[in-house]
Amino acid sequence: MSKKVIEVNQSSFQQDVIQRSFREPVLVDFWAPWCGPCRMLGPVLERVANETDSGFVLAKLNSDQNQGLSQQYGIRGIPAVKAFANGRVVDEFVGAQPEPMVRQFVGRVKSGFKPAAAASTAKRTTAPADPADRLKQARQLLSQGSGCKAQSLLDNFPSTPQAAEAAQLLLLAKFMCSSGQELGGSAEMQALYGQAASAMRRRETSAALYNLLVALNQETDERRAETRRVMQAIFVLLGEDDMLVQQYRGLI
Repeated sequence: MSKKVIEVNQSSFQQDVIQRSFREPVLVDFWAPWCGPCRMLGPVLERVANETDSGFVLAKLNSDQNQGLSQQYGIRGIPAVKAFANGRVVDEFVGAQPEPMVRQFVGRVKSGFKPAAAASTAKRTTAPADPADRLKQARQLLSQGSGCKAQSLLDNFPSTPQAAEAAQLLLLAKFMCSSGQELGGSAEMQALYGQAASAMRRRETSAALYNLLVALNQETDERRAETRRVMQAIFVLLGEDDMLVQQYRGLI
């Protein structure tokens, strides 16, 4: 492996893929040792990644050893390559592709990439001085699916009348920004949390609440409280009059 070709797993995925993709594109190669087409595609991806100024990182993920992540990202066949930028999947393909097609794919991903790290930092330094405005901006970001940016506004929130609501929304922001991995748990639970976080980033709140409810009903007693708190944070974001809040509040 090299600096541009790395191995990732369940524990390192958040840092090495999600967070890193805010600085540069990350291509995740879902593969397995028994997969013949994977052995054909892998060297092509690695060769392109290791070229000078390739402009992306290749993350190799053994799908057999990380089934929770494979379920979370809907892997049905391998090799599967998903391109991450700014914390999200922006492009993908399945199956061994010839090198010209791989290069076209990489070029398309790179041309559409705009680093969000600088913008996120700028937002952090220009956060509204008024706590009420700061909370309002964070709510808007969460509603737009931008959990990481909202987290930067909600972290270290001042002790004001808005602090209690900010603390609840911070839990939701961390959940979205970490792709649900904040809650941990078994691979099956992590897949459900990942699907819920992904749905929130896509602004599909109903799907997010459904996956969280499924997780809540399957979790251990010790972990149910954390799942419930995330759902309650979504209720705070939506407001008491929202139909989804009325539908799900009685179920938790």
